[in-house]
Amino acid sequence: MNFKNGLRSLCAVAVLGVAAVAQAADYPQGPVSMVISFPPGNSADMVGRTLAQHLETSLKTPVVVENKGGAGGVIGMDYVVRAKPDGQTIAVTSLSPVSVIPAVKKLPYDPATQLVPLSLLAQGPMVIVVPKNSPFNTLQELIDYAKANPGKLNYGSLGPGTISQMTTELFAAAAGIDLTEIPYKGSAQALTDMIGGQIDLLFDGNASAMRQIEAGTVKGLAVTIPKRSPFMPDTPAISETPIAGLQDFSSQGWMGAFAPAGTPPDVVARLHKEIQNALQTKEVIDRYAASGLLAVGSETPQAFAEFVERDRNRWQGAAKMLGLSPSN
Repeated sequence: MNFKNGLRSLCAVAVLGVAAVAQAADYPQGPVSMVISFPPGNSADMVGRTLAQHLETSLKTPVVVENKGGAGGVIGMDYVVRAKPDGQTIAVTSLSPVSVIPAVKKLPYDPATQLVPLSLLAQGPMVIVVPKNSPFNTLQELIDYAKANPGKLNYGSLGPGTISQMTTELFAAAAGIDLTEIPYKGSAQALTDMIGGQIDLLFDGNASAMRQIEAGTVKGLAVTIPKRSPFMPDTPAISETPIAGLQDFSSQGWMGAFAPAGTPPDVVARLHKEIQNALQTKEVIDRYAASGLLAVGSETPQAFAEFVERDRNRWQGAAKMLGLSPSN
């Protein structure tokens, strides 16, 4: 490379660097679209909408929430990965379309390379719920009946590979029972059918399940963590059921924020900072807690990326244990 060509290259790099800094300094340029990859009424919807209200203030621009549900969150995330990577489109989703479903199904996108993790937002356990008129008042009663009647009990799930489906199948394997799956697009629809008596049990997120338990429309049999949840102290932990396979059973859901791959690092850093500030406000903490969720941020975007990778590896291991493998 001669001197003139080298100088031109250095100038080009410098111009690109200045442009990137300018882009980050000018961010955001107009309204930000927050895509929630589940229907309204889902816990991710509450988490995202609560966050959006705070980002509107800190970013000084409207944050327009769009629900793009379906396929366990895959439809919404597929939309996000195809968006322009400028920070004007971000996603709020659960673990299902980024770490659980990829363990059992080939997706139209690669969550490991086509998404930039911004921050963890909230965590909460799954809750095993049954209709209010169900004959089962304890998890042990349900398991005993299922063992005596293989396949007779049906369960609602949010679709193949979602955390609700995978958790139920892991539970069934640990308890030594057979259950029949009925898939739904979202927990709101599954809970509606449960209230109507169309399904026998559901592993639902703490946020939506807790409201129905408090309203008396369903009964909570157990939370899927080793100890009782501080938000639901009257609901037993799954480990309290005297079955060896359930003593260490744990399945905890989480919600997080993502951006399309290629989003400028400075924009990612800005979004991460504003999200952390929101998660530390009393309003957000209390709103999440009212739904049985802990507001949990991430120290850095990289820390959240590492968290997602560990979670993805965990679910890949679970899929192998169940004899599942990615397929179309």
